[in-house]
Amino acid sequence: MIYLHPIFGALVLGLLVYIGSLGLKLRRARRDRAALAARHARWARITYVAVLLSWVAGALSVLLGRDDLTFAASLHFRSGTALALLLTGSALTGRAMERGAEGVRDWHPWLGALAVLLAAAHAASGLRLTP
Repeated sequence: MIYLHPIFGALVLGLLVYIGSLGLKLRRARRDRAALAARHARWARITYVAVLLSWVAGALSVLLGRDDLTFAASLHFRSGTALALLLTGSALTGRAMERGAEGVRDWHPWLGALAVLLAAAHAASGLRLTP
């Protein structure tokens, strides 16, 4: 259980980078925008659920298997929580765009970009905690 979170977290970081790259391609695409948008949305949903599951796995690994760590006391926990919140905002703005709301279109890429950058910092802060 202790190693599940770091391994799953590495996968999630890779997925976040992939979703970000799709978002950048989508902003510059002239052709096949609909297919690219559909792929971005599909993988973003999967990745969002994966981030939340990774957050739960990390919390459980500390609570159930790490006597040397205090629950919710680390920078890693705080950055993981902030990452989940940022991606929740990104998911909500993405859903609003799918429903035709234009005002959130300016916010969505910024939330996603911040999430990818925070995810990299989050992974770095987690390396210090790896058993």
